[in-house]
Amino acid sequence: MTTQYLTCKFKLHNPSAHKRAVMDYAFEQYTLGYSELLEYARKNLQHIQDNGLYRNKYTGKSIASLLPRPSCDIHSSAKDSLVRDVAGNLASYFELVAMDENTGFPIGRDPTPAADIDALEYFIKVGGEMEDFEQSQARYLKNAKASVMPVYFCRSDGAAQMRSGAARNRNFSLLVNAKRDKLLAVLWLLPAHHALCKPLDARQGNLIKIDSGELFTSNSQTAILVPLQLGRNGWQERKFLDVATSDFGNVKTAFLVRNDRTGEYFLHIAFEFTCPDEYEPEAYLGVDRGVFFTMAYAVVDSQGDILVMDHEEDGFRDSAIAAGKRVQKRQRAGQKVTMRDWQRKEREMILHRLVNRIIEVAKDHRAMVVTEDLNIRIRGKFYKSAWEKMYKFLEYKCKMAGVPLWKDGIWAANSSRICIYCGELNEERKRDGSPFVCPFCGAVYHSDEGAGVNIARRALYRKKEWEKRGGYRAFHRSFANNGHLTTENDLQQIVVSRSEAG
Repeated sequence: MTTQYLTCKFKLHNPSAHKRAVMDYAFEQYTLGYSELLEYARKNLQHIQDNGLYRNKYTGKSIASLLPRPSCDIHSSAKDSLVRDVAGNLASYFELVAMDENTGFPIGRDPTPAADIDALEYFIKVGGEMEDFEQSQARYLKNAKASVMPVYFCRSDGAAQMRSGAARNRNFSLLVNAKRDKLLAVLWLLPAHHALCKPLDARQGNLIKIDSGELFTSNSQTAILVPLQLGRNGWQERKFLDVATSDFGNVKTAFLVRNDRTGEYFLHIAFEFTCPDEYEPEAYLGVDRGVFFTMAYAVVDSQGDILVMDHEEDGFRDSAIAAGKRVQKRQRAGQKVTMRDWQRKEREMILHRLVNRIIEVAKDHRAMVVTEDLNIRIRGKFYKSAWEKMYKFLEYKCKMAGVPLWKDGIWAANSSRICIYCGELNEERKRDGSPFVCPFCGAVYHSDEGAGVNIARRALYRKKEWEKRGGYRAFHRSFANNGHLTTENDLQQIVVSRSEAG
């Protein structure tokens, strides 16, 4: 069994003025404490670098033991997370330095109103040394992006803490109500006896910790209870929450983030999933990029015989074209273009459905998923970006389902121009969405589905075995008996066609 970590972003739903004040205070204190620890690390860099190794590797845990307790005025568990946050960044920095990577020392942010002006003036006045310029540039850009650091929660108050015997009601908890139609988070942020402290009042007995099943009835004054906004189509429940309530997932860590531009708050929660071991493949599922749709696929067995050929007309291309026209129209009219005009989430959902279908078919046939090599030239940014995103979805979903995936993709040269029944190359074939018609054997089939067959079969190709027998062209010809060409006349016609073609 293996583990997989995935992060889901939840928007905080209409937090009250009091909860906003608590979060803003925590952001400011956390950011000041972050800068304080970085300054300490800079002054004691050699000591931390010499003593922060654990089994010849820098880790957040080993470096955290070398950092002092920050003086910022926040909840004690938030201070623990702050130390782990800074230590993790320092560990990454030391590892990059050890590999001779050109990387700068971690930089914090400044929550004071004059921070942007100070950072800009520092950037303008910097000297001619490249290192000084890069540091000042990073300082300005980082502060321009956001004035405060995200608040890190290094552990959830859930099932994992129950098993380890850690302190209860600390850091953060993910809750669901008894009807399972509301998701909430409890965030411990304030120090005791702070002016913003207010009873949590969560004793009504209908809130359950999502990954432990415990009833949550705290009346803490140092935490806030915030509702989280769920998507309309329920994908968050299916992908994260249902798994987190089972024995196959845990809530691990979280980041609280504030968008200074919109004034919105988000909670990025990391989930740990237990994944089954990959099965030994008995077949191969080849995936091809469609021309007028996103994807076609085919399944072949271990001998290259065709088991399945299909394609998905998903509306992805039509959605992208409509979005482009809509954006161009608004731009010509001098109107502001928003993310809603692009409707990228809609197309991401289409890709998720396609990948889910691929996983389903692969499991039915115990097949390994084989895709095209992404390093080849792909016509149009639209196709390339969609294909890259789909491959990322395939990577983590295959791992979660125990489906083997061909690493880095397979070469796709002429995959749509080689006949899947006789193996001959139709050099005049154009990829325009029309059916494939073989001039040698007369076979007619869906061209992109045929490309899926050739991609799947190439998982069986072994170069050393075929380089003296005609290479990959001869390899594809070897499947001539695997399709509908079984009569002596058909095979004789292929021989004549090959001789005429030279």
